[in-house]
Amino acid sequence: MNASIFFSAIVLFLSVLTGAWIQAFLVKKQNSLFKLMLSFSAAYLLALSLLHILPEVFVSMGKVAGWYILGGFLLQVVLDYFSHGIEHGHHHHHGGSNFLYGIMAALWIHAFIEGMPFGGNLSHVHHHAHEHEHGLEHMDFGNSLLLGISLHKLTEGFVVAALFRNFGYQRFKLILALCVFALVAPAGAFFNDFAGQMLGDGADSLTLPMLSILVGILLHVSTIILFENDEYHKFNRSKFIAILSGILAASLIC
Repeated sequence: MNASIFFSAIVLFLSVLTGAWIQAFLVKKQNSLFKLMLSFSAAYLLALSLLHILPEVFVSMGKVAGWYILGGFLLQVVLDYFSHGIEHGHHHHHGGSNFLYGIMAALWIHAFIEGMPFGGNLSHVHHHAHEHEHGLEHMDFGNSLLLGISLHKLTEGFVVAALFRNFGYQRFKLILALCVFALVAPAGAFFNDFAGQMLGDGADSLTLPMLSILVGILLHVSTIILFENDEYHKFNRSKFIAILSGILAASLIC
Protein backbone atom coordinates (compact mmCIF):
# COMPACT_ATOMS: atom_id res chain seq x y z
CA MET A 1 0.00 0.00 0.00
CA ASN A 2 1.34 3.41 -1.02
CA ALA A 3 2.49 5.59 1.90
CA SER A 4 0.87 8.61 0.23
CA ILE A 5 -2.54 7.05 0.90
CA PHE A 6 -1.84 7.02 4.65
CA PHE A 7 -0.66 10.63 4.46
CA SER A 8 -3.81 11.68 2.58
CA ALA A 9 -6.00 9.76 5.02
CA ILE A 10 -4.40 11.46 8.03
CA VAL A 11 -4.74 14.92 6.46
CA LEU A 12 -8.40 14.34 5.57
CA PHE A 13 -9.15 13.01 9.07
CA LEU A 14 -7.44 15.90 10.85
CA SER A 15 -9.09 18.48 8.59
CA VAL A 16 -12.55 17.55 9.89
CA LEU A 17 -11.40 17.69 13.51
CA THR A 18 -9.65 21.03 12.92
CA GLY A 19 -12.88 22.48 11.55
CA ALA A 20 -14.74 21.22 14.62
CA TRP A 21 -12.09 22.77 16.88
CA ILE A 22 -12.44 26.13 15.13
CA GLN A 23 -16.21 25.98 15.56
CA ALA A 24 -15.82 25.26 19.27
CA PHE A 25 -13.29 27.98 20.12
CA LEU A 26 -14.21 30.78 17.72
CA VAL A 27 -17.96 30.79 18.22
CA LYS A 28 -18.30 34.56 18.54
CA LYS A 29 -16.63 35.19 15.19
CA GLN A 30 -17.82 32.06 13.46
CA ASN A 31 -20.21 33.66 10.93
CA SER A 32 -17.75 36.06 9.28
CA LEU A 33 -14.78 33.69 9.54
CA PHE A 34 -16.76 30.72 8.30
CA LYS A 35 -18.10 32.58 5.25
CA LEU A 36 -14.59 33.66 4.25
CA MET A 37 -13.32 30.10 4.70
CA LEU A 38 -16.17 28.85 2.52
CA SER A 39 -15.53 31.42 -0.20
CA PHE A 40 -11.79 30.73 -0.33
CA SER A 41 -12.17 26.93 -0.41
CA ALA A 42 -14.97 27.09 -3.01
CA ALA A 43 -12.97 29.39 -5.28
CA TYR A 44 -9.88 27.20 -4.90
CA LEU A 45 -11.78 24.01 -5.75
CA LEU A 46 -13.56 25.64 -8.68
CA ALA A 47 -10.32 26.99 -10.13
CA LEU A 48 -8.51 23.69 -9.52
CA SER A 49 -11.29 21.79 -11.28
CA LEU A 50 -11.50 24.11 -14.30
CA LEU A 51 -7.81 24.85 -14.78
CA HIS A 52 -6.29 21.49 -14.05
CA ILE A 53 -8.43 18.44 -13.22
CA LEU A 54 -10.96 18.79 -16.04
CA PRO A 55 -8.26 18.89 -18.74
CA GLU A 56 -6.61 15.85 -17.13
CA VAL A 57 -9.70 13.65 -17.10
CA PHE A 58 -10.76 14.63 -20.61
CA VAL A 59 -7.31 13.89 -22.01
CA SER A 60 -7.21 10.55 -20.19
CA MET A 61 -10.82 9.44 -20.76
CA GLY A 62 -12.07 11.38 -23.75
CA LYS A 63 -15.67 12.54 -24.14
CA VAL A 64 -16.99 9.89 -21.76
CA ALA A 65 -15.53 11.93 -18.88
CA GLY A 66 -18.30 14.45 -19.44
CA TRP A 67 -20.95 11.85 -18.55
CA TYR A 68 -19.20 10.99 -15.30
CA ILE A 69 -18.91 14.69 -14.45
CA LEU A 70 -22.62 15.21 -15.12
CA GLY A 71 -23.33 12.11 -13.05
CA GLY A 72 -21.40 13.57 -10.12
CA PHE A 73 -23.22 16.87 -10.49
CA LEU A 74 -26.64 15.18 -10.50
CA LEU A 75 -25.65 12.91 -7.62
CA GLN A 76 -24.87 15.98 -5.52
CA VAL A 77 -28.26 17.45 -6.45
CA VAL A 78 -29.87 14.33 -4.96
CA LEU A 79 -27.60 14.34 -1.90
CA ASP A 80 -28.49 17.99 -1.28
CA TYR A 81 -32.12 16.96 -0.92
CA PHE A 82 -31.19 14.81 2.08
CA SER A 83 -28.34 16.89 3.50
CA HIS A 84 -30.26 20.17 3.13
CA GLY A 85 -27.13 21.85 1.79
CA ILE A 86 -24.91 21.36 4.81
CA GLU A 87 -21.94 20.69 2.46
CA HIS A 88 -22.05 24.32 1.40
CA GLY A 89 -22.38 25.81 4.84
CA HIS A 90 -26.06 25.80 5.66
CA HIS A 91 -26.71 25.56 9.40
CA HIS A 92 -29.78 23.73 10.68
CA HIS A 93 -31.43 24.11 14.06
CA HIS A 94 -34.51 21.96 13.66
CA GLY A 95 -35.71 18.45 12.91
CA GLY A 96 -35.74 15.14 14.76
CA SER A 97 -33.50 12.08 14.65
CA ASN A 98 -34.68 11.07 11.16
CA PHE A 99 -33.69 14.54 9.94
CA LEU A 100 -30.19 14.08 11.38
CA TYR A 101 -29.84 10.54 9.99
CA GLY A 102 -30.78 11.75 6.51
CA ILE A 103 -28.19 14.52 6.66
CA MET A 104 -25.44 12.21 7.89
CA ALA A 105 -26.20 9.49 5.33
CA ALA A 106 -25.87 12.04 2.52
CA LEU A 107 -22.70 13.48 4.05
CA TRP A 108 -21.17 10.01 4.38
CA ILE A 109 -21.74 9.30 0.68
CA HIS A 110 -20.35 12.73 -0.21
CA ALA A 111 -17.28 12.24 2.02
CA PHE A 112 -16.62 8.67 0.82
CA ILE A 113 -16.47 9.83 -2.81
CA GLU A 114 -14.25 12.77 -1.83
CA GLY A 115 -11.69 10.36 -0.42
CA MET A 116 -11.74 7.74 -3.17
CA PRO A 117 -9.38 9.39 -5.70
CA PHE A 118 -6.62 9.48 -3.07
CA GLY A 119 -6.60 5.69 -3.06
CA GLY A 120 -5.52 5.68 -6.70
CA ASN A 121 -2.33 6.76 -8.40
CA LEU A 122 -3.11 10.40 -9.21
CA SER A 123 0.49 10.92 -10.29
CA HIS A 124 0.08 8.18 -12.89
CA VAL A 125 -3.20 9.73 -14.07
CA HIS A 126 -1.43 13.05 -14.56
CA HIS A 127 1.58 11.57 -16.31
CA HIS A 128 -0.63 9.43 -18.54
CA ALA A 129 -2.60 12.49 -19.61
CA HIS A 130 0.49 14.51 -20.46
CA GLU A 131 2.11 11.66 -22.34
CA HIS A 132 -0.82 12.05 -24.72
CA GLU A 133 -0.77 15.83 -24.67
CA HIS A 134 2.89 16.85 -24.34
CA GLY A 135 5.07 13.96 -23.30
CA LEU A 136 7.12 16.32 -21.12
CA GLU A 137 5.27 17.51 -18.01
CA HIS A 138 5.61 15.55 -14.77
CA MET A 139 3.80 17.64 -12.16
CA ASP A 140 1.55 15.70 -9.79
CA PHE A 141 -1.75 17.44 -8.97
CA GLY A 142 -2.55 15.02 -6.13
CA ASN A 143 -1.25 17.35 -3.40
CA SER A 144 -3.15 20.29 -4.89
CA LEU A 145 -6.36 18.27 -4.81
CA LEU A 146 -5.62 17.10 -1.28
CA LEU A 147 -5.23 20.70 -0.15
CA GLY A 148 -8.53 21.70 -1.74
CA ILE A 149 -10.48 18.75 -0.35
CA SER A 150 -8.91 19.29 3.08
CA LEU A 151 -10.10 22.91 3.09
CA HIS A 152 -13.55 21.66 2.16
CA LYS A 153 -13.42 18.99 4.90
CA LEU A 154 -12.42 21.68 7.39
CA THR A 155 -15.58 23.66 6.64
CA GLU A 156 -17.60 20.43 6.75
CA GLY A 157 -16.19 19.68 10.20
CA PHE A 158 -17.12 23.20 11.26
CA VAL A 159 -20.78 22.77 10.23
CA VAL A 160 -21.14 19.15 11.35
CA ALA A 161 -19.82 20.04 14.82
CA ALA A 162 -22.39 22.85 15.05
CA LEU A 163 -25.10 20.43 13.87
CA PHE A 164 -24.25 17.84 16.53
CA ARG A 165 -24.21 20.52 19.22
CA ASN A 166 -27.62 21.74 18.10
CA PHE A 167 -28.89 18.20 18.58
CA GLY A 168 -27.59 18.18 22.15
CA TYR A 169 -24.50 16.00 21.74
CA GLN A 170 -22.30 16.23 24.83
CA ARG A 171 -18.49 16.12 24.73
CA PHE A 172 -17.85 12.36 24.53
CA LYS A 173 -20.68 11.65 22.10
CA LEU A 174 -19.74 14.72 20.06
CA ILE A 175 -16.08 13.71 19.74
CA LEU A 176 -17.03 10.13 18.89
CA ALA A 177 -19.51 11.21 16.20
CA LEU A 178 -16.99 13.64 14.69
CA CYS A 179 -14.24 11.01 14.62
CA VAL A 180 -16.53 8.52 12.89
CA PHE A 181 -17.46 11.11 10.28
CA ALA A 182 -13.80 12.12 9.86
CA LEU A 183 -12.95 8.49 9.04
CA VAL A 184 -15.36 8.26 6.08
CA ALA A 185 -13.16 10.06 3.53
CA PRO A 186 -10.07 8.00 4.49
CA ALA A 187 -12.25 4.88 4.20
CA GLY A 188 -13.02 5.90 0.61
CA ALA A 189 -9.30 6.17 -0.14
CA PHE A 190 -8.52 2.76 1.34
CA PHE A 191 -11.48 1.18 -0.47
CA ASN A 192 -10.23 2.52 -3.80
CA ASP A 193 -6.73 1.25 -3.05
CA PHE A 194 -8.09 -2.20 -2.19
CA ALA A 195 -10.25 -2.26 -5.32
CA GLY A 196 -7.25 -1.15 -7.37
CA GLN A 197 -5.15 -4.02 -6.04
CA MET A 198 -7.94 -6.45 -6.95
CA LEU A 199 -8.12 -4.99 -10.46
CA GLY A 200 -4.34 -5.04 -10.89
CA ASP A 201 -3.35 -3.11 -14.02
CA GLY A 202 -6.90 -1.80 -14.28
CA ALA A 203 -6.67 0.29 -11.11
CA ASP A 204 -7.05 3.56 -13.00
CA SER A 205 -10.29 2.27 -14.52
CA LEU A 206 -11.85 3.06 -11.13
CA THR A 207 -9.75 6.09 -10.12
CA LEU A 208 -10.42 8.10 -13.29
CA PRO A 209 -14.24 7.73 -13.20
CA MET A 210 -14.33 8.53 -9.48
CA LEU A 211 -12.13 11.58 -10.06
CA SER A 212 -14.54 12.72 -12.78
CA ILE A 213 -17.56 12.16 -10.52
CA LEU A 214 -15.79 14.10 -7.78
CA VAL A 215 -15.22 17.01 -10.18
CA GLY A 216 -18.95 17.08 -10.90
CA ILE A 217 -19.67 17.18 -7.17
CA LEU A 218 -17.12 19.94 -6.61
CA LEU A 219 -18.53 22.04 -9.44
CA HIS A 220 -21.97 21.84 -7.84
CA VAL A 221 -20.81 22.55 -4.29
CA SER A 222 -18.37 25.34 -5.16
CA THR A 223 -20.77 27.25 -7.41
CA ILE A 224 -23.59 27.00 -4.86
CA ILE A 225 -21.28 28.38 -2.16
CA LEU A 226 -20.12 31.28 -4.31
CA PHE A 227 -23.61 32.25 -5.49
CA GLU A 228 -25.54 31.67 -2.27
CA ASN A 229 -23.07 32.78 0.38
CA ASP A 230 -24.29 36.40 0.36
CA GLU A 231 -27.95 36.34 1.34
CA TYR A 232 -28.45 40.01 0.37
CA HIS A 233 -26.60 39.73 -2.99
CA LYS A 234 -24.47 42.77 -2.19
CA PHE A 235 -20.86 43.28 -3.13
CA ASN A 236 -18.69 42.11 -0.27
CA ARG A 237 -15.05 43.21 -0.52
CA SER A 238 -13.77 40.61 1.96
CA LYS A 239 -15.58 37.81 0.16
CA PHE A 240 -14.30 39.01 -3.22
CA ILE A 241 -10.72 39.08 -1.92
CA ALA A 242 -11.18 35.57 -0.51
CA ILE A 243 -12.45 34.36 -3.90
CA LEU A 244 -9.56 35.96 -5.78
CA SER A 245 -7.11 34.49 -3.27
CA GLY A 246 -8.56 31.02 -3.78
CA ILE A 247 -8.29 31.30 -7.57
CA LEU A 248 -4.75 32.64 -7.33
CA ALA A 249 -3.70 29.86 -4.96
CA ALA A 250 -5.06 27.19 -7.30
CA SER A 251 -3.38 28.75 -10.33
CA LEU A 252 0.00 29.06 -8.60
CA ILE A 253 -0.03 25.56 -7.12
CA CYS A 254 -1.01 24.00 -10.42
